[in-house]
Amino acid sequence: MLSAARRALLPALLVVAAAVSGCSTFRAFPNQAPMAVDDDRQPFGPKPETYFSPFVWDGADNSVFRPLSNLLAVDPAGAAINVNAVDEVPDSSWFTNRIGLGDGAITPERLAVGPCEGAPPADPAGPWTVTGGKPDGENPGFFIKMQDGSRYLLKFDGAHQAPRATAADVIVTRLYWAAGYFTPCNRVVFFDKSILHLAPDATAERSNGSEEPMTQEMVDAAFERALRLPDGRYRGNASLFIEGAPIGPWRYEGTRDDDANDVVAHEERRELRGASVIASWVNHFDSREQNTLSAWMKVDGDRGYVRHYYIDFGDCFGSLWEWDALSRRWGHSYVFDIGHILGDFFSLGFIVRPWDRAHYGPTGETFGYFQVEPFEPDAWVNEYPNPAFGRRQEADGAWMARILAQITPAHVKAVVKTGELEPAVEEELVRVLLGRRDKILRRWFSELSPLAFPVVKKDGDGAVLCVRDLAVQAGIEPAEARAYDALGWLGLERAETDVSVHVGPTGPCVSLPAAEKAADDAASYVLVDVFAGGRATKRSRLRVHLYQVGRSDYRLVGLERPDSLAD
Repeated sequence: MLSAARRALLPALLVVAAAVSGCSTFRAFPNQAPMAVDDDRQPFGPKPETYFSPFVWDGADNSVFRPLSNLLAVDPAGAAINVNAVDEVPDSSWFTNRIGLGDGAITPERLAVGPCEGAPPADPAGPWTVTGGKPDGENPGFFIKMQDGSRYLLKFDGAHQAPRATAADVIVTRLYWAAGYFTPCNRVVFFDKSILHLAPDATAERSNGSEEPMTQEMVDAAFERALRLPDGRYRGNASLFIEGAPIGPWRYEGTRDDDANDVVAHEERRELRGASVIASWVNHFDSREQNTLSAWMKVDGDRGYVRHYYIDFGDCFGSLWEWDALSRRWGHSYVFDIGHILGDFFSLGFIVRPWDRAHYGPTGETFGYFQVEPFEPDAWVNEYPNPAFGRRQEADGAWMARILAQITPAHVKAVVKTGELEPAVEEELVRVLLGRRDKILRRWFSELSPLAFPVVKKDGDGAVLCVRDLAVQAGIEPAEARAYDALGWLGLERAETDVSVHVGPTGPCVSLPAAEKAADDAASYVLVDVFAGGRATKRSRLRVHLYQVGRSDYRLVGLERPDSLAD
């Protein structure tokens, strides 16, 4: 019953996706409020089975086998399915509109807190009980239990590139949270090794997946690879256990057969396609399913629903590997990139690639090759092909760009402070993040309109439609040189009518066309095109659909960003 009810929503979502995709045929929106919540949190049972994601197989499948199987397939990527009538993503178990609402609720101070709503870790005087962990690897981690009973994953910086990894995990977690994703609460902590006490039943998970009893020797060996501060303490990232019971990663494609709420193929979800843009911002090249987590949220008895988290951002901000050629390529080329391999082979290596221009910044190896140049937002790729990233459309990238435009320099400075960095290092990271953000906005606002967040306001006996110009707000277009224009139509026959435009505090405001009618007459259809930068500019147009339901009352029902001047 529940699964069938959820699947019944698909036709409506498909209609909405088609209506906002910018097609040239006029399509009227129904007289109803746009969907704000996709209620995929309906309780069901039983709890889904835990999914194990093998890293080697996932990499080989997406790098080799999938491209080969799709070589002759006819599978053109279309519009994302889970988009509402105003070209946004409704709240769900995958995504929550936060800073993207544009209402100013996520202040720089709020962003600095991010998902960390509770108290910080208990007093570093300890004791912290080690209950298990992964002592192998470049950045080993331990599961610890604090004095108050809270549980954390504790990771610390190695001697190489400190303090990049812990700072990246703390900072990027908050940026993804602000964008709308579910993330754990990560905090930088400073502690003395002596406060760690090994539980008698602690187990160690080896890199090959096997488990064995954890010994003090394993703990000591892990700390030998960690950077010790001059005062004898260690710097770590304490990641609070997420809410819910983990059931393994989620995939970037398909659906889960044992999740009754999971009815939209993951590669067709805009929030997963658009995640490639925020990943490019921070160079989260390790964007693969192993760095995600599904959690079973119990509601009553054996019933619950699945929530979807992003985790582990320690690769961000310029991770360096032993092979310098590989470190330079992160974000520019896949690990196995047949196109680049063949190009280099047939050109005898004479092609100058973006990573050939990569260089260290003022912080040296701390942030490695994480720079504004030669970053190319449209060309960015992760470690190996991602099914959802590969199906990204122009509208999906522009959607994330509109979210990132809400993250101001004040937000960036506040969130970078949570990384507990030296002042000069902090300043450099802010500079690079803002420079890369501006490149992203210029790229994605070059094709679709940066006008957003339409609001109807009373104006004397009539009403005006005010929208925000995110390009001006973000500082990539000068306000004093920005020109606006508008067109208006009445009725489904699209009778053109005069409208006037004036510039409000955040962008243009347009007088709304009004039908001669009594307040209790049938609603009249109203269509308004708002232009930023002139009608001849393809990217300038925002098309807003409304119903006039009273003399000066209007209901906003739809929004389009046509990608052609002919639309």
